Formats: sequence, structure tokens, C-alpha cells
Amino acid sequence: MSNLVIVSGDFSSGSTLLFTLFRKSGSYYSLYEPLHQKLPEYLIWPLQAYEHHFFVGNYFDEYRGLTEIPRLFSREWGEKNFYLAPEADADELYRYLTYLIGTSFGRSPNVMLKENRLTFRLGWIRAKFPNAKIIHIARDRDSQWNSVVRRVQAFRGREDVGQDDVNFHGFNVAEWCEDLKGIYPELAAENSQTGYERFSKLWELSRAEHLRYADISINYRSLVDDFQRTMGLIGECVGHTFDTQFLEQFVVAPERQQPLAPRGTGLGGRLSLVLDRAGRRYASSRLALGSRLRATQSRTGL
Repeated sequence: MSNLVIVSGDFSSGSTLLFTLFRKSGSYYSLYEPLHQKLPEYLIWPLQAYEHHFFVGNYFDEYRGLTEIPRLFSREWGEKNFYLAPEADADELYRYLTYLIGTSFGRSPNVMLKENRLTFRLGWIRAKFPNAKIIHIARDRDSQWNSVVRRVQAFRGREDVGQDDVNFHGFNVAEWCEDLKGIYPELAAENSQTGYERFSKLWELSRAEHLRYADISINYRSLVDDFQRTMGLIGECVGHTFDTQFLEQFVVAPERQQPLAPRGTGLGGRLSLVLDRAGRRYASSRLALGSRLRATQSRTGL
């Protein structure tokens, strides 16, 4: 699997931009966040594109025809047990990933998988897929924190989203820390005074894990400000020559981006929100029905 590329980074690190660049190159079959806890739902009712994810389109187009996902997928991979030791078996996760990756190689000679939930599982990934190229994309701590807070503020439609509290839930920062505190005691709530302090500790640990296992680590700001050189370094790492002049059009620097509007702003925004909620309920009902049918088939042997 030397033609397998795994893009890993924190939430709001620029990983979706890198996903978009690989996808737009036309040379990689690109899988977006296969461990997302709502993936099966989004395959029924598409996830609305975040307004600063420029040119991304449908995040999950490449999953069409992957009919075994409902049977193999586990929501828990996106919600807990974020640490996975290199020697762990994790047979069900391995079976799921090899299904996705193997099927993708049947469609393209090059495959790229982008995921923000691999940070503390990278040792296991390296052990199971030793020939894959792991690309780490990082953002400086304050820029990443500010991006996380702004996105939560826009989603909630208010300034105070609990960002000063040690249990700040934006992008599941508190949930990740609680899950990982058995391995990294410094992440326990009582060891921090503010949401930013706790986030900072998680950021440092993430950086250390990525630098330990990644083949290359790039900075989001370098990708934006020095695109030709940075994309060239990525190409050297993965053994592919990218058309950087073509791809540069898909990079929108933060200072050129419009401020985030509160979710559901205006009549069009409110209608879109109502429609999306109805679609989510429909998708959940479909999934529940499918789960019951599979359980019945399993019991009856049909």
C-alpha cells in the first residue's frame, strides 16, 4: 500500500483543504473522515458544506457503492477510545479500513484517506499499514483555538459558548480530554483552569504524536503562503508530481475569507436549517430500520 496516503490533523487545522487539493488533483481516490460518528447518516442525507470549506462539494461522494459500510461501521470509533496502542488488535476497525481502502484501490491506483480522529491511533495505523505515507497538517495553537471558537459561535449564534470553561465542548475538546486522561493525566479537568489551557495540553500531545509517526509535517500557513514549495514537498513525500499551478486556485487564505455568519441567518438560511433537520431525522429513521432488518436476518439466518 505504498500508494496509500493518510492525512491527519486536528480539527480546524486545514486538513479539509489538503483533502480538497488531493481530490482536485484527479489522481487520488479521496475518502473523507471514515470514522465520523455520523458517516452512515451522511451517506443518506449529505452533510451541508461548511462555508469556509471552499470547493469541497459533497464530502462523501467517493463512498457511493460501498454497500458494506452499515454492516462494518461502528459509531464508537468517532466517539471514544481515541487512544489505540500500536500492538492492539482492533480487528473490527482493521476489517472496516481494509474494506474501504481495498475497494478504493479497485477504483484508483492512488488512495488518500483524511481523518481527524487518528491522532492517538497513529502508532496502530503505522503498524497495520507500514507502507502508507502519513501527512500531518498543523496550525499554530492560537489560530486553531480561535478558529474552533469562531465556528462554535457561528453554529450556536452567540458569543459565549463556554469557551472559558474547562469543560468547553467545542469540537469535543472536553470529551477527547476525558477519554484520554487515563493515558495522559494532565488532560483531566482538575489539572486546567480554563478551556484554552486544557485545549493547549491536548494540542501539544497531538503535535508530539504526529511528529512521532508522520512522514511529513506541514503547517497550514505554509501551505497558504508558500503553496508551490509546500505542495512540492508533499509530492516528494508521496511520490507524485502535482500540478501546483492548477491546484493553487483552490486555496483561499484566511484573510480573504468572509466572517462566518450565524447558522440559519436570513430566510434562506432558516429554510435550509429546517430542511436539513428534516433530512437528519429521515436518515436516522432509515438507519434504525436497516439495523433492525440486519438483526432479524442475523437471527433467522436469511
